[in-house]
Amino acid sequence: MTSLLFYNEPEFLCREAHKALKFKALSDYSFTEHVNSVPLTGIEFFEASRDMPVLFRKEEDGNFLPLALLSLMNEGHKQLDETGSWSDSYIPAFVRRYPFAMTDEGAVCFDRKSKQLAEEEGKPLFNDKGENTKELNNILTFLNSYDKQQKATRDYCAECKELDLLAPFNLQVMLDNNPLRLEGLYAISEEKLAKLPADKVNTWFCSGWLAWSYAHLHSLSAISRLAKKQKRPASAKQTSN
Repeated sequence: MTSLLFYNEPEFLCREAHKALKFKALSDYSFTEHVNSVPLTGIEFFEASRDMPVLFRKEEDGNFLPLALLSLMNEGHKQLDETGSWSDSYIPAFVRRYPFAMTDEGAVCFDRKSKQLAEEEGKPLFNDKGENTKELNNILTFLNSYDKQQKATRDYCAECKELDLLAPFNLQVMLDNNPLRLEGLYAISEEKLAKLPADKVNTWFCSGWLAWSYAHLHSLSAISRLAKKQKRPASAKQTSN
């Protein structure tokens, strides 16, 4: 399940059962080390486009999902340093929300196996009266904002599909004299985007979707930056998770 990609033991947050639970923020993102892409919301396309390509993947149900491509490898990426800290590039909100997540129904869950959660040290999530602490309220604010942006992104992708704007994005690049192929990904057709009727262009401009689309197209130039981050790929044929 993509939405819980990093969660080894997801559990619903319960005021009574977890009244002693504490949260400790860490800069260790090594839990991401085995993936080569993560979901991205539309509002993030701008910042992400400077550092990584934003592409789309077709899900089993036929709908599309935008991804931040972290590497050109089959598995893993080079965004982390030796300590597990994220290097000088954008950190997607999908990564920053860990170890918490919110279901479509608004329930909050967390990864029981996360090093950021314990009863011994950290900032409490609930006070002595069982009420939310400021720490938990800040987490909930972030999760609610992410959920809102995620739903807006789904609407955007649904309209891209309806307007037939997405086309297969197959690209071959050379890295250390080895050919790398990107397959199974999609990008917006700039030609079709330019032919949108005036009323649709106005609607997309007002909603921010037009800007998202051009940020996505701009991000494709970041493929060369990814290539420079890695010395040699794991195999000659590369695909996105």
